[in-house]
Amino acid sequence: MMSNSRKSGLVIILMLLLPFLSETRAQDLKAAIWLMRSEQFKSAASAYKVLIKQNPADGEAYYYYGENFINEYFSDTSNYSLKEISDSARIIFQSGIQKDPANPINLVGMGEIAFLNKDRSTGQDYYSKASALLPSKANKSIVMDPAKQANVLIRMANGYVRAHVKDTAQIFAILKNAEKLDPKNYELFIVKGDAYILLLNDGSNAITNYNIAQSLNPQSPFAKVRIGQLWMRAKQYKSALTYYDEAIKIDSSYAPAYRERGFLLAKANRNDDAKRDFARFLKLSAGNTTARIQFVNILFDLQDYKEAINQLNEVYKVDSTNNDLNRALAYAYFETSQYDKALYYIKKFFAVEKPEKIRAADYIYYGRILARNKMDEQASAALLKGFEMDTTKPELLSEAALCYTKVKKYDKSIETYQKKIILKKAAPMDYYNLGKVFYNVKDFQQADTNLAIFNQLQPDHIAGFVWRARTKSNIDSTSKQGLAKPIYEIILVKTQSDTAKYTKERIESFYYLAYYYFLQYAGTKNKEYAVTAIAFSNRVLAIDPKDDKAEKAKQIIDNLKKFVN
Repeated sequence: MMSNSRKSGLVIILMLLLPFLSETRAQDLKAAIWLMRSEQFKSAASAYKVLIKQNPADGEAYYYYGENFINEYFSDTSNYSLKEISDSARIIFQSGIQKDPANPINLVGMGEIAFLNKDRSTGQDYYSKASALLPSKANKSIVMDPAKQANVLIRMANGYVRAHVKDTAQIFAILKNAEKLDPKNYELFIVKGDAYILLLNDGSNAITNYNIAQSLNPQSPFAKVRIGQLWMRAKQYKSALTYYDEAIKIDSSYAPAYRERGFLLAKANRNDDAKRDFARFLKLSAGNTTARIQFVNILFDLQDYKEAINQLNEVYKVDSTNNDLNRALAYAYFETSQYDKALYYIKKFFAVEKPEKIRAADYIYYGRILARNKMDEQASAALLKGFEMDTTKPELLSEAALCYTKVKKYDKSIETYQKKIILKKAAPMDYYNLGKVFYNVKDFQQADTNLAIFNQLQPDHIAGFVWRARTKSNIDSTSKQGLAKPIYEIILVKTQSDTAKYTKERIESFYYLAYYYFLQYAGTKNKEYAVTAIAFSNRVLAIDPKDDKAEKAKQIIDNLKKFVN
């Protein structure tokens, strides 16, 4: 799934780096490849299996079947494991090599897998073996159609580009040789354009080659979509929209064009239009759970969690073994405040997920779900794990500390807040909450220190002054020194503009001042102190004679009135 945003422009472009079909391919293979291009991966896989069964010695069918796994990985890199996809594709390519040993195409597939897994030495070795099976001055006995040779070379170049191997001299040399063999192969110019934009960030040359591809095959929507993606990358959204519209006009059944336009419309806050395009993408990719999951991704981006839940449940009916669905449902139910259901699915997710596939976002959601279900101590542990995996989110420390506070694990709460302060990531509210924790453990000096910092950072936050005044009162437990007096006086000034809102705070302040002056009179017998104490007591009674401090205020008045008459 997506965390809380969309994939980078680079990933979006990679999602469409699909294998291309030579015009010499059989119609059945062509149809299977079209299913793959339309991201109907399960249907494509079934078609490839049929082709292999019909002709077990056809290496081309094995190659494109293996590519189907790789393309499925690139369609949603966050939900597919490269290792698992590589293992599956590798088995198919190896079978192709075994069944059709004179065909170099599956060696290219093995090389691509190695490059994707950062094993350049092995990848280069497979490419060398593939090259050795092509006609050359040293291999005059090998006979192969020029278009077929060109396709092998294009696939090699595409493997380099898709794996982001930045050997552009080698890539362009391979493509130059392919162009000599088949100069009107539009797929060659697509790959060449991809190399320019992905490896050299050269948009101008990329567009030139995409336009050549379009002129060679005007009935294909691929080049139009590529140019649209390039304009998206450059944040030229109007231009991108034009090309997506043109791609759909060329072939209204090409599903990925609707997905790309949907992403664009979502970015433009045209949410209803975006959802319509994704619904169309979903319909055209019928039977493709990946397409439905991508629809869920955009629904998350649009914060339409209710519809996301509906779509996820539809996928669940088809494939309940996909653990990513449990993750997504947990997220969606949390966002719709259905915390019991969120807890059910997040626990189900963690019960079976492989450790290497668990993300920081999973622990973050888990922690927040646990907190909403009042399982605060467990929530703290999950939130801290989330921070350990993603230290760019210091707010998780605050959330964990608050959870510890709720279950009175004050030592852990203090430790967590102090960790954030040491990291110099503390927010003003951290000092406020830490001050209150110290207050709860009766470390009033530390409470005062942190609340003083908060008062300075947030001078309009009345509660911060109230808690500091109470802290001062506890440091000066007899109130004789009047340590809280200046703080309560500040509270009265700050709340003067909205006395109705701050009645409790003003009552507390007036009562403290009344009691302070009562003590001053008792110690000095200065009549002015008695008058002031009575005045503040009357202010308490004037606000709310039924407040619990009102009775104490009356007692002060009763004790002092005989001395001022």
